[in-house]
Amino acid sequence: MRRHVFTAGLLLSLALMPAAALAGAWPQAPGTVEVIAGSAYSVSDSGFDGREGGASPKYRKLEVAPLISWGWRPDTILSLQPAWQWVKADRPGGGADSGAGLADAEIALRQVVWRGDGDVFSVQPLLRVPLGYDNDDQPPLGSGKVDAELRGLYGYGFDGGFLDAQFGWRQRGGPAADELRLDLTLGWRPDADWLLLAQSFNAVSIGAPGAGYGDVRRYKMQLSAVRRLTDDLGLQVGLSKAIGGENAGGERMALLALWWQFDSR
Repeated sequence: MRRHVFTAGLLLSLALMPAAALAGAWPQAPGTVEVIAGSAYSVSDSGFDGREGGASPKYRKLEVAPLISWGWRPDTILSLQPAWQWVKADRPGGGADSGAGLADAEIALRQVVWRGDGDVFSVQPLLRVPLGYDNDDQPPLGSGKVDAELRGLYGYGFDGGFLDAQFGWRQRGGPAADELRLDLTLGWRPDADWLLLAQSFNAVSIGAPGAGYGDVRRYKMQLSAVRRLTDDLGLQVGLSKAIGGENAGGERMALLALWWQFDSR
């Protein structure tokens, strides 16, 4: 029974690395806690500005962002994802700036509002808040502003896999323009011990940005695999790459995450 519960957790807890949604559309059993202790290293030395990006200063980032989600009620899940970052950015004229510390945290509540025969629809309000860093530092660890998001999540399960589609509107704090987001996940389970994920993360700015900011588009693809290690533990490894956009870096990322599920009662 414990193996069955954990396999379901692998399918339903689509906790992803930075810029991803906190979780998938499905509910989580009341009293269960799921921890996905994830880390990612990314490099960007090119950019997109409506064409294939040319050379630009190199940017490197290591992020550790553990996701903790708790089944509060049968159809209500609370999630918290703090983040620690190390970043280093080359200056256009030579030299580099670097910094490390707590970055932003995301706090969310996911509510299942409809269940069908194999599919489910949920809504999720989310807040992204800075964790006390100095926004004047270079390179900054975040925007230094509070973002708010409302997201709709649809999940459809089929024999051996699932599809998860999420559409969100994020209100950005400060001069950055608000964003529309579309995240898609296709999961396939070849056997009880493996889960393969193909994902697409997309964001488009809407409205007029403030001074110093432009319109933004970001399109990323990610492939990963989750291996069940024990009844309660899984290991995820994956690669991600930016495939297009505007005023966005050509990021390449490698990720590693440990998935852990237990009953808190």
